Amino acid sequence: MSGNESARAEQPQRRVSRPLAGGLTGLAAVALTTLSLAAPVMATPVTPEEAAASFYAPTEERVAGTHGSVIQLRPLTGDPALAGARNYLVLYRSIDMRGETVAVSGTLAVPDGTPPPGGWPLISWAHGTTGVADVCAPSQDTSPEFPAHDYTSLVRRVQERWIAAGYAVAQTDYQGLGTPGPHGYLIGTAEQRAVTDMARAAREVDPEIGTRWVAMGHSQGGQAAIFTDAQAQRWAPELQLLGSVALAPASHQGIGLQASQLANSAGVAGALTPLTGGAMAFLPLIIRGAQTVADVDPARFLTPRAQSMLGQADTGCIGQLRQADSWGGMAADEVFTRTADLSALTRVLNDNDPSALSFTQPLLVLQGRSDTTVPALATDAMVVQQQAGGQPVQYRGYPGIDHRGVLEASFNDALAWVDTRFGR
Repeated sequence: MSGNESARAEQPQRRVSRPLAGGLTGLAAVALTTLSLAAPVMATPVTPEEAAASFYAPTEERVAGTHGSVIQLRPLTGDPALAGARNYLVLYRSIDMRGETVAVSGTLAVPDGTPPPGGWPLISWAHGTTGVADVCAPSQDTSPEFPAHDYTSLVRRVQERWIAAGYAVAQTDYQGLGTPGPHGYLIGTAEQRAVTDMARAAREVDPEIGTRWVAMGHSQGGQAAIFTDAQAQRWAPELQLLGSVALAPASHQGIGLQASQLANSAGVAGALTPLTGGAMAFLPLIIRGAQTVADVDPARFLTPRAQSMLGQADTGCIGQLRQADSWGGMAADEVFTRTADLSALTRVLNDNDPSALSFTQPLLVLQGRSDTTVPALATDAMVVQQQAGGQPVQYRGYPGIDHRGVLEASFNDALAWVDTRFGR
């Protein structure tokens, strides 16, 4: 994003529902007008980094407002924009787990052309793990130097297929990722609020987006999509959630950590690695997420070396944490003490496991059978529990497909399922 994009569009007092200049609608047109007027009168040039920091950190008085309403936006060109669409960087309001209004960032892509009757069908996308540090927010991926570019660029190619199929695509960064405050990694309700409020904000930006929508997510975002399926209709009753699609959803994280610790205590550390999905690189993110809702003291279960490395999660993204000289190079016996007390941490993880959720909207779960990040056995167990509880779940597996490969491998099945939900 260039310095010329640094001027910010203030939220209008009312939504504009009629098309404006250049085919734009509502806040989007206001944003472009404000940008064109404000840019020439800037007294002091700012760097792209300064512009980004300013956009993501509004003043406290500007954050107050209704959850799902827009604080500010600006048009996007280049990454992370999607081809075939009008793209916006959006800052909107949500509610954190303490009940406080917070600013959340995200992106919106609206297909070029004329919307169908009822408005553009909307997908609110929940992204997979990038990290908990602000620099890991997918909306900040403006070049290959972005630390999670290999993942976020792959996701964008899939999202462009949804644009080509006639869907608007909104993607939240989640609470505290890019914006001030901690990111509640794997805290399902916080993720749901961000995903649902992103859908509300999308309609405020462009009223040509309809009221019907589907939540969709991968990995961390798959878990978020299931929580959205269970909670979103109450959170945003004016919208009609038609269902959710969860690709390789995170589940059974508490059991996986307990298994690793027990294997360590028994002197067979690493024996359960195929079942735990290489959880060590994700552990510092899990700890930071749990600390947003509970008093989790890492000293009760981490070795001194692991404690000294915990701060890497606050500055680096998942790619750095996976490196051999970081958490990715550590075995369970280097991470957990022999007398580790994981009770507080696993309690948070179990409370945020999607397996026991109740929901009435349909759910489609898509899983690569060769996934070693979210093992297929964990997803199998989740689906069995959900189906046994009478939840409306459909499940499809893809032999030979790994964690990221499921994004492309499952697209046609996901498209057919979502088209059916919208009656297309």
